[in-house]
Amino acid sequence: MAIWDKSIDRRDFLKTAAGAAAVFAAASILPKRSAATPRNIETTAIKFSEMEKLSPTEMAERSPLREYGYNWLMDRANGLQDQTVKKVVLEGLKSPKPLILKKYPDKASKEACRKALLAAGYIKEENTIDQIFPEVKNKLNFWDAAGAGWGGHHAYPCGLITHVATDLQTGLSLIENYEQFFGYSMNRELLTEAVLLHDLTKPWILQWTPDHKCLPEIKIAGTGCHHIQQVADCMYRGLRPDVVVAVAVSHDHAGWPSEEKKPVGYIKAAAIIAGKDPIQEGYLASDGETLPLPRRPESFLVHLGDHDFVLTSGISSWTQEYLKKVALSDYGLTEADLDSSKFYNLRNYVYSQASDMHLYQILADQGYDAFRQAVRASVIPD
Repeated sequence: MAIWDKSIDRRDFLKTAAGAAAVFAAASILPKRSAATPRNIETTAIKFSEMEKLSPTEMAERSPLREYGYNWLMDRANGLQDQTVKKVVLEGLKSPKPLILKKYPDKASKEACRKALLAAGYIKEENTIDQIFPEVKNKLNFWDAAGAGWGGHHAYPCGLITHVATDLQTGLSLIENYEQFFGYSMNRELLTEAVLLHDLTKPWILQWTPDHKCLPEIKIAGTGCHHIQQVADCMYRGLRPDVVVAVAVSHDHAGWPSEEKKPVGYIKAAAIIAGKDPIQEGYLASDGETLPLPRRPESFLVHLGDHDFVLTSGISSWTQEYLKKVALSDYGLTEADLDSSKFYNLRNYVYSQASDMHLYQILADQGYDAFRQAVRASVIPD
């Protein structure tokens, strides 16, 4: 019988729990029921012709997801205790600045970095300095940025907000679960710091393009350029080693040697960009082949929270296929329009207002007709 079974006799329970009483109280091992209910997403309808004129930033400004998620993230950021990390996070949430660019003020310095990454095997010969260090063409905002590259998870205006907010909520919930069942405390501050930091370079690397898609992203050390640049930026800013490592592990875990090679590679690649010695700075163990020992459990939960792409990437693409049907039947788009800004705008606006997640749940629960009506509730056909 499980020790949380409510049918257990109280006297028997007290006997069973006596040896564990010094570790945690009986109440702590009883599962808690969540009182949370789905949030009501209220969208404002707009005509298709009016929607077509909006930029991704203007779409994000209208989004009910933006205001709710952004305020939630700012509350968590303002609660951070490490003032250095807090300053970096608040700056990133308000007006992201790739500070690492100060180390590379000209083409020659960027090319030297490119060659160093190439020599280490972290990029391909055809990768250019403009792909590693994209030019900042417009003002960067966290709140209107996409959560991933085009076609990926949360790839819509204000998608970065929804991605980071759900990652953080997931991570904090996981901490609560582990504390509840194993009776020990975990470092919420470290997890919160790492999650809030881990994607601050996405507004730079995934800048919106004139056709309302995102800049294409190359891979460095086998993962998205934004990730390596963010780890490098944390290093360059002198953030604590445990924070740098937790950010690095967000993309891949260290649960067994074959997997640990990945974040170790991310740290080494980022150290080249930041001009740091990863062993001397404490980002890697003394042999340079593992993360610092003992490995922090919180970093694993950062990774698990960031793993929402397993669900959200699929839903984004599946929802888009049904949205294409609505675009053809209700908005007068042609098959050729589906690969143009005409459809990208419709997709970005609908996703930024109701989210692909919300729309897909309507599709799954209520069917295509309800899904179609939900889309029309955001964009009115002319």
